[in-house]
Amino acid sequence: MADTREKALQDYRKKLLEHKEVDGRLKELREQLREQTKQYEKSENDLKALQSVGQIVGEVLKQLTEEKFIVKATNGPRYVVGCRRQVPAQRGGPSGVQHVPRGPWQRLLL
Repeated sequence: MADTREKALQDYRKKLLEHKEVDGRLKELREQLREQTKQYEKSENDLKALQSVGQIVGEVLKQLTEEKFIVKATNGPRYVVGCRRQVPAQRGGPSGVQHVPRGPWQRLLL
């Protein structure tokens, strides 16, 4: 009887330690989630700021020539656009197109 009691106490202590470890990992994951949520909201706000009057943000669908691209705007239609040579290449993507990477697509300022 005493052996089963000791074994039960040992199992209980072991489970308490496991619970503390899992609880610590959970707190870390929640903190990471909060940080990622903040980053996501900041990027969404930055994207909205780019979409001010007279500017459209879109995804590069296809490069037609060195200077022409087919772009799908976030509000629906597709456009054939040219890129500006005034934008330094280190600030932009292919052929100097200014873009903000977002997910698997490239978003660019039209």
